[in-house]
Parts: sequence; structure tokens; C-alpha cells
Amino acid sequence: MPLLVLVYLAYISMALPDGLFGVAWPSMRLTLGAPVSAVGLLLPFGVASSLLSSTVTGFVVDRAGMGRLLAMGAALSAAALALFGLAPAFWVLIPAIVLLATGFGGVDAALNAYAARRFTARHINWMHASYGLGAMAGPLVITAIVGGGQSWRWAYAGIAAVQAVVSVAFLASARRWPTPPPRRRPPSSEVWHALRMRGLWRGAAVFAVETGLESTTALWTFLFLTSDRGLSRVVAGAAVSAYWGMLCLGRLVLGPLAERYGPHRVLRGAAAAVVLGATLVLLPTAGTVAIAGVVVIALGAAPMFPLLTLTTRERVGAEHADQAVGVQVAASTVGSATIPALVGVLIGHFSTAVLGPCLLVLAIAVAYTTAHRTDSGSPAEPDATTRHATPTNTHPEKPRNRQTQG
Repeated sequence: MPLLVLVYLAYISMALPDGLFGVAWPSMRLTLGAPVSAVGLLLPFGVASSLLSSTVTGFVVDRAGMGRLLAMGAALSAAALALFGLAPAFWVLIPAIVLLATGFGGVDAALNAYAARRFTARHINWMHASYGLGAMAGPLVITAIVGGGQSWRWAYAGIAAVQAVVSVAFLASARRWPTPPPRRRPPSSEVWHALRMRGLWRGAAVFAVETGLESTTALWTFLFLTSDRGLSRVVAGAAVSAYWGMLCLGRLVLGPLAERYGPHRVLRGAAAAVVLGATLVLLPTAGTVAIAGVVVIALGAAPMFPLLTLTTRERVGAEHADQAVGVQVAASTVGSATIPALVGVLIGHFSTAVLGPCLLVLAIAVAYTTAHRTDSGSPAEPDATTRHATPTNTHPEKPRNRQTQG
């Protein structure tokens, strides 16, 4: 199997449980005897585990190799999903979410680092579009199983089996994944040097805000449209579906454009689009205008995560790109968890009308940080469209002998 296809399948499989859990939870909590609010107890464990796993991924790859890390991460995820399906009580979900977040966090950061080095703008956008396909398929899987009179446990069993197959595929292809490039510094010195780079933290900040914008829009749009704009639940639900659909479609369509015109031009246009979309949501007009704004936000946000990942080398240099991608993925986890929660606090204190101003502030912050990239002082890398001009770059080079670390 070509590695490019395996990466796409891995992203689809990673997204399945993300789309599954929200729909499965009402049935799960009844079986496990937990209150609705108990799901909030799982969030800190998941965020902390994903944060730690994503941050250290670059250093683990240096020692264990890309193929082994991917296989181990997918195996951990498969075990976690099986534990979800077999859980006899709510407390079992805590170690399950820790295993799941650790496994997925490592795989996500490693594949993003790999894509940043070797993919074209088109392929990295399609990689993230694959995640969107999995996220949309998850609810369909659990709905079909529960609607057919079966237990929600079968959904987790099926997805665990899929993840186990992905783990075996990663293990079988372990020798085909590239080895890390030689390091000029000892590992400990390199870690501290990377963490002191301004470009790394500027990149982490824009990832946190951008994913926070995506998650806030996805989480609060339904309530905003029904409570503030008076739309029906059916129309509001369709608007949220349109948002997710545009995120996926935008990545499929804008990836080739970024490859043709360069990632920075597309990023500037995307930044303008999210500001325009947030402005439409803010305007005190008909609900249809707000829906249009939500869709425009999705179109603008669609290429941002992939293209910001692709241009990581330009911010921190090739030597620190893997570590930087791990930090950026960790920052995106924090942003997607905390920013929607903070907006929810504001909605609770005021009303859903604050969503528009919040989205506009986030959109402007994304546009500003995207437009004002800070370099680390390392020599600039060639532009991504030049580095990845041919599709053969989507396959790894022959493995090199790994250098002795330290």
C-alpha cells in the first residue's frame, strides 16, 4: 500500500471516534449509570494526555523511528477503543481516554510532521480532508447500530478493529518510513534551543487560536441560530452540517490552489475569509446571513491548519520542524478545548448574542498572526511549492542509517 494512501486511511480512522462519542454518549451514560455532565470529567484527562503526547512526539521519533511510533500509537488507540466498548463502569473510561488521547496525539503529530516535510500543499490538505470524512462517518456508524437495536458497544468494537488493522499496516511498513535527519546538537541542547525560538511559539499561538475559532463555531452555532436568530432546529442543524461539509470540501478544493499559487497567498485569502464570515455572523440581520457567515468561516478555516503545518520549516528551520509540529498540535488541542469553553462562560453570563463578537475577535487574531509570521533566525527554507514540486515527494526516500544520538 502506498504510504500516501495509508496516511489518508489513518486520518479517517482517527476521526471516527471523534464523531462517534457525542452521539453515543446518551446511550453510554445510561448503560454505565453516569449523569450527562460526567463527560466533562473526561476532558481534562484527554487534553493533558494529548498535550504531552504531541509535545514529545518529535523526540520519540528521533529515537524509535517514525514507523514504530505510528504502529505503537495506533495500537494504543485500538486498545483504548476496545476498553471503551468493554467498560463495565464510568471510571474505566478515564484510563481509556488517556490511552486514546496518547495514541492519537502521537500519530497526529507524527503524520503532520511527516506531511510538513514531504507532502505538497494539495496532499496535506487532502490529508486533513480525510479527517473530515471520518468525523462525518462516525455519527452515521453509531446511528445505524443503535437505530438497528444493537448496543453502542458494537460501534466501538468495530472502530477498534479498524484501528488495529491500521496499526498492523503501520508495523508492516515501518522500514519504509524515513529516518530522522542527522542532528547538529546533542538532543538535550536541541530541545532547549527549539523551545527558545520565537517562531515556534508564534506558530503555536496561531494554531491555538485557529482551532479555537473552528471549535467555537462548530459548538455554538446551533444554539446561536435557534436562540438568537430564531431559526428552527432543523435549519440550524443543517447549518452545522454545512459548516463541517465546507471544512472538508474547502480542503479538497483549496489544496490544489495552494499548490499552484503558493501557500502564503491562499493563507492570506483564507484569513480575509474568516474575518468576512465572522462579520456576517455579527451583523444583526436575517438568520440566512448568519448561516452564510458560518459557511464562509468554514471555507476560510479549511486550508489553515494544513498550510500552517506545511510552512512550519520556514518559521523554525528544518532541524526543529518535527519538534515544532508536535508543539503546534499540542497547542491546537489546548485551543480547541479552552476557547469554546471560555466563550460558553460568556454566553452563560450574557446571551448567545456574544458569539458574533467573539468570532470576530478570534478571526482578527488569526488574520493578524497569519500575516505577521516571525522567523526564528534560521536560514529560510525554500517555499513549500518549490520544495514539493513533484508528486514523487509523497513517498519516502530509502532509509538512511540512523545516527547515534548523544
